[in-house]
Amino acid sequence: MKKDAGYSLIEMLVVLGIVSVIGSIFTTAVLQIYRTASAIEAESTVQAQLSNALLQLDKTIRYSYSISAVHTENSMPYVEYLVLAIAPGGTAPVKRCVQLRLTGSDPQSLQLQSRSWTVASSISPSAWTPLASNLITPTSGAVFARTQPTTALNHQMLGIRLSAKAGTSNRTSAVTYTALNTYASTALDAAGQPFPPAAEPCYHASARS
Repeated sequence: MKKDAGYSLIEMLVVLGIVSVIGSIFTTAVLQIYRTASAIEAESTVQAQLSNALLQLDKTIRYSYSISAVHTENSMPYVEYLVLAIAPGGTAPVKRCVQLRLTGSDPQSLQLQSRSWTVASSISPSAWTPLASNLITPTSGAVFARTQPTTALNHQMLGIRLSAKAGTSNRTSAVTYTALNTYASTALDAAGQPFPPAAEPCYHASARS
């Protein structure tokens, strides 16, 4: 029988080179799939958070009785609206004000927060509750925008625009709520002008901070 001469060094090097190239291509493909999946998951998480926050607000803003003027405190946007709700520890609905703000020291990591209080001469606001986190300052448009009643639509409206960073891209959700329990007679004076902030039902100096 013919003696088996085996493989030469050159043949072994060629095989090792081919295996290395195939391994490199396979590793790159796996890493790319992993990055793509992670980016999609991050975007889905951010979008779900924005949607959940806006859906939660829909349950109260849509049936509010007054939307206050948007204002800025310490460079943070604020807005308040009036609802009928049961106070903590109570049994009957009372007039309560809900306050929203977008806050945070890092413009790339902001929070949408809310708190509330019963309408009275002396108020005791609840603690701030986060509704959405990891938000950023919208690149265009205001976070809160109030629209007063018109002859075409006899209700106040509140627009909310939230933006969040997902990977290398930004995601923005914007919703405009129509407050069905508001009317021109409750939002405007006899001359058809908006009431001054101090005359609005949810204005309180201690809540402007």
